[in-house]
Amino acid sequence: DRDKIRVLIGQYHKRHLSSLKSGHLVRRELDRFVVAEWGDRDIHDIARRDVIDLLDGIADSGRVVTANRVRAYLNKFLNWCVERDIIPMSPATGVKPAAKEASRDRVLTDDEIRWFWNACDAEGFPWGPLGKVLLLTGQRLNEAAQITDSEIRGDLWHLSADRTKNGRAHDVPLSVAVRDVLAGVDRIAGKPGYIFTTTGTTPVSGFYKARATLAEAMEKAASEDRGESVEIPRWTFHDLRRTAATGMARLGIPVRVTEAVLNHVSGTGGG
Repeated sequence: DRDKIRVLIGQYHKRHLSSLKSGHLVRRELDRFVVAEWGDRDIHDIARRDVIDLLDGIADSGRVVTANRVRAYLNKFLNWCVERDIIPMSPATGVKPAAKEASRDRVLTDDEIRWFWNACDAEGFPWGPLGKVLLLTGQRLNEAAQITDSEIRGDLWHLSADRTKNGRAHDVPLSVAVRDVLAGVDRIAGKPGYIFTTTGTTPVSGFYKARATLAEAMEKAASEDRGESVEIPRWTFHDLRRTAATGMARLGIPVRVTEAVLNHVSGTGGG
């Protein structure tokens, strides 16, 4: 079995991904898309056509950005296999991204924020409270989804360096609104004490379906509000972070303060 995809990805994780900060994310996506599709196949049987078909399938389901990320992760894995003399060349060589990614500037309007909040109320745990925390704090999706009770110290949420995207420890002051949302979540006993969990041992996942569910509830809330069918332009969880930043700008919050809230590193806060 040593040349089967699932075995080799396990080896790749052990010898390479486990030492990377984002290794768990890459492994999760490889398991989710590559192992699920090719797990029991021999790596020598994987051709360029297989790679293209895999990525096209992901893109055709509406997840173009995900397809491009999986392409990057798969390409590195296959190049690692070449370095280990498992295969003579990577079948992903020359495979182009599924589509060009457009730079996003989507910001929810005030009406959309209200409809989103109503959708969160209608959806309930876990996506409702998590959605509210994302909007109220402006933090990144994975950082919020993996929050634990041990990270909360009174009205402060402390993120250690290994929990942030840029590797910088980050303190997030929690407003009364955020604390109320977190207090309303019934805890499931387990370690390490995730707040947003359905198992007690792992944080929530399945964000693609979660966003779609909230988006559907938003349109329902909007239609009831307007008394007619309302079509809301597509949004992502990251757009909530951008919406928070834009809202702070509207309030006249200095850019350096907004960047500190978002844990951004740039010219205004450098040094």
